[in-house]
Amino acid sequence: MKFFNKKRTASEPGSRDCSVLAAGITVTGDIETDGTLRIDGRLNGSIRRAGSVIIGSEAVIQGGVNAAEVVVGGTIQGNIVAEERVELQATAVVNGNIEANSVLVHEGSAVNGKLNVRSRELAARHEAGSASGALSLATPMSAKAI
Repeated sequence: MKFFNKKRTASEPGSRDCSVLAAGITVTGDIETDGTLRIDGRLNGSIRRAGSVIIGSEAVIQGGVNAAEVVVGGTIQGNIVAEERVELQATAVVNGNIEANSVLVHEGSAVNGKLNVRSRELAARHEAGSASGALSLATPMSAKAI
């Protein structure tokens, strides 16, 4: 019976915190979290820090997104900086620059800005202080993405 009484702490596996901004809700201001954030409503502000960010297909963000991982299905009017990866689903529209170690672009998504995919090898050397750190694909993608 102790199994049912045991409380998990944030550092234990399986206890991932997830915050949700539901559809129909508008928030003005910046957000910071160490966990997962799902946006289905509207955010007039930036996500300054997050583990994972999921932007629903009807969501709109008027501000930048900084996180380890970002999955975009809605619209972002601002830059995305991801420590690891960005995924642009078919319904995604990004009016801003994207910087990440890897980017997955689904057919039908649109990016109006620059795409900077960091080379893992160069990023590792940059962290060690011996290289400049980025492979830039500085081609504006103003039409529908591949």
